Amino acid sequence: MNTSPPATRRIVLVAFADAQLLDIAGPADVFSTANELSQRPVFDIVIASSGGGLIRTTSGVTIDTTPIRSVNASDIDTALIAGGLRDGVVTAIQDRALAAWMTAVAGSARRYGSVCSGAFALAHWGLLDGHRATTHWSAASTLRRLHGRTSVDPDALYLQDGRIWTSGGVTAGIDMCLAMIEEDLGRVLATRVAKQLILSMRRLGNQSQYSQLLDLQAGRYAALVVWIQAHLGESLGVERLAEFAGESPRSFRRHFEAETGATPAAFVETLRMQAAKEQLEAGATVKAAARAAGLSSGEHLARTFRRRFGMSPQQYRAVHSH
Repeated sequence: MNTSPPATRRIVLVAFADAQLLDIAGPADVFSTANELSQRPVFDIVIASSGGGLIRTTSGVTIDTTPIRSVNASDIDTALIAGGLRDGVVTAIQDRALAAWMTAVAGSARRYGSVCSGAFALAHWGLLDGHRATTHWSAASTLRRLHGRTSVDPDALYLQDGRIWTSGGVTAGIDMCLAMIEEDLGRVLATRVAKQLILSMRRLGNQSQYSQLLDLQAGRYAALVVWIQAHLGESLGVERLAEFAGESPRSFRRHFEAETGATPAAFVETLRMQAAKEQLEAGATVKAAARAAGLSSGEHLARTFRRRFGMSPQQYRAVHSH
């Protein structure tokens, strides 16, 4: 029986003028770290562009690229096109050589896809027709309007639909490539890569791009959010929250729902679930996670967790813990 390691897999990250640097560097670091931890060159990483040479990214950092004409489409295992500024993406879409090359790659590669607004290029070239895809949440409605043959999920961090992988903006590309590492080399190595890159957690594709909590941390009730997080072990009824906010309970409930789209009770539950997930990701028991979230018991956490996320705390811990 042949027990030799698999052949090196060529990963091509496609750049263009005004591409987002992290859309390229993030995936490149994921695959190169997997090589380092595997102690062998599992992945051959190529950063390519239509004409090759120096490409200026949105941050002003210039990267050196290989011309696509020198990269044989049939040798590619995985190809991902980056996102970027609108004019850069439009110019890339109109590049006939790039469109023809990417179409050839899509016909032979084991995987192809995009990071962030790179999905607009794939969709324009017909490479997402009849498939589910995602992009940055702020551009999802535009992608859906312009490309009706693509089923757009505006919320997913990343999506895999057969050979096609697409992700939301910027750091979501890292999450997507970690999922590819897991598919190729197993969950243990994917988690080791995440730890090496000092990621606080591995996020699955069914997690939301949009953070209600992050939004609120800059809003009217920012101080209240911080206070709730520090008092999760206490009773947090609407009267107490209203007192901290300096409003009557009735006014507070109305204003809070208008600001957040959630009732005060539902939002407190969201923060409790976040605290529980952080504990589970660190490997805590269900009972300890419930205690950290200010819940009465592990059973209480299990009921709420399953209602919220469709899985048990134990299942979540098994997937996410480091």
